[in-house]
Amino acid sequence: MSIRGSRSSFFSLLTAVLLMQNCLTSSANIQDYKEHFIGNDPKDLSSEIPKGKVRAVFLGTSSILLDDGETQILTDGFFSRPSLFRTMFSKISSDEQEIKYVMLLAGIKRLKGILVCHSHYDHSMDSPFIAKETGAKLYGSLSTIQIGKGGGLPDEQLALFQPGKKIQIGKFKITVLNSKHTPPFKILGKTNAADPNRPDLTEALSQPAKAEDYIEGGTYDFLVEQGKHSILIKGSTNYIENAWEGLKADVLFLGIAMLGKQEEEFRSKYYEETVTKTSPKMVIPVHWDNFFKPLSSPLEPNLSLGDDVKTGMEYMIRKTSQDGIQFKILRGFESILLF
Repeated sequence: MSIRGSRSSFFSLLTAVLLMQNCLTSSANIQDYKEHFIGNDPKDLSSEIPKGKVRAVFLGTSSILLDDGETQILTDGFFSRPSLFRTMFSKISSDEQEIKYVMLLAGIKRLKGILVCHSHYDHSMDSPFIAKETGAKLYGSLSTIQIGKGGGLPDEQLALFQPGKKIQIGKFKITVLNSKHTPPFKILGKTNAADPNRPDLTEALSQPAKAEDYIEGGTYDFLVEQGKHSILIKGSTNYIENAWEGLKADVLFLGIAMLGKQEEEFRSKYYEETVTKTSPKMVIPVHWDNFFKPLSSPLEPNLSLGDDVKTGMEYMIRKTSQDGIQFKILRGFESILLF
């Protein structure tokens, strides 16, 4: 090879490395939004919950622990968070010690129900182990049920979603709502798009398994009512037009994964179909963090490789400010007393 050819190859490799490093950087600096932080101490999780209040604890991605002092319910519960390298190039499985550590810090000790937004691994993978550890019932789609079976859960600990029908767990009343997954994307040759020829898992899925084995299996939102108050939880950044017509919420946990990558028209419609429709007093963003890093580290915004958290976060801050709605950011293990 000529000197010129060697030099050309070197610079091509250097360019590729620099581009990859850029893609693996955080797509925002969460400290830029510190005026919206709750800023409480994790030790607050051991304090008593005042009567009539619900404490919400953010545990990364769209994992939210709701606690009224008597009963706890959890969405998703993805605590293992394997690295990007492991997720891309090997089979993955629940890290039981990490899950126990997170449960201890979060005060998960009276959990009665786990509701899985959809069956991708970053929502469903750890739910069977958490259910086994706590005795909580696992609620989900046909695919989530197969993941539960693969995790060794008995039939009596599994419950298939029935959209529109209320689930009573303690004093919580939960209505499961049909929804849509974040618009499809492709990263490093792999896509999260649903396969129309394989909409659901039809056999039990045991661990370890490849990330892509955890197919979507349908996506759902949750309306959680407690007394006269209500909470809406949307784990994925998409909507079904007019699906939330007539719904009202005091608090909206809103997925913003990849919102910054969408066209302005999509962002505007998403806001209209969620925030505008429900008129919440408070919006709390979820699924903005880099879930390839452990919960034991401070949460960082998702990678530039697949997201633009800066654009999505700043859009939501601007819109909620214009509408006079509180916008609060919970970081890992931070909590807020609702209502």
